[in-house]
Amino acid sequence: MYLIKQIKERLFQPSCISCLKTASLFLITLAATHEVHGQDLKQYSVEVIIFEQLEVSTAEDLSPHAIDLSTMSLISLLEKPPMEEEVVIEEIIEEAEEIIEPSSEETEELPEEDFVLENPLQIDQWFEKNTELKELDNIYRRLNRRQEYKILHKFSWLQPALAEPDTPYIHEIFDEHGLAIRLYQSRYLHLDLLGYMNGKLVSAKNRELIESIKLAASPPSDLLDETPKTSSEPMTEESLVLEGIVDYVLREDRRIFQNESHFFDHPKMGIIVSVYDSPP
Repeated sequence: MYLIKQIKERLFQPSCISCLKTASLFLITLAATHEVHGQDLKQYSVEVIIFEQLEVSTAEDLSPHAIDLSTMSLISLLEKPPMEEEVVIEEIIEEAEEIIEPSSEETEELPEEDFVLENPLQIDQWFEKNTELKELDNIYRRLNRRQEYKILHKFSWLQPALAEPDTPYIHEIFDEHGLAIRLYQSRYLHLDLLGYMNGKLVSAKNRELIESIKLAASPPSDLLDETPKTSSEPMTEESLVLEGIVDYVLREDRRIFQNESHFFDHPKMGIIVSVYDSPP
């Protein structure tokens, strides 16, 4: 447990609905609670490491628990587009720049105040799953070298900080384990999570909810030509498993500060989450 104690002492100081029926209803609710255009929102980069503690020594009751996710508004992170498409687009842009040489008038530098982005947020990348870590990479490597810990999962994503009623839980499933987590804004930033081990739970992807959040944050001119996209793989009621018995549960809702890493502890598992400003 030495590494965990180090993490607590040096890095992790205590800093301390259900799903809407339709996309249109979500847009109305979101707009009513606060201004949702991109310039009024803050976006954050969130990274997560989940690990199992193999050496357990505690008198705490670790009997199985019953959990119910049906009262939560759940989404699944979007899959990141293939890298090949990005490379092709970059090559096309480079070729176009070589063919079309700007005139001297076009290359004149404009005053700095002219370079104002109407919507600097990376809305198209919100809730897009990434397996790479930046802020937590060093901690991940250290944990991965220790025999008393087993890395279960790591992932990251970009998201806005919405009010609590408007913020869905991201449901991430890995093997027979899972994590429902959300970052929301009240007076302060909060992390609300439910991690579990050994439970086969399945939730809907709810792509419509993600698209609704993106559309609500987009400039008004962009909203006119776009409608929420529906999931290409709709889930049937029979395929959903939102209640069940799991071996271990870590549940906490904590006020946090941005640009810090936060450790959530359990005798059998640990969850480390970093929340950092994500500049455009």
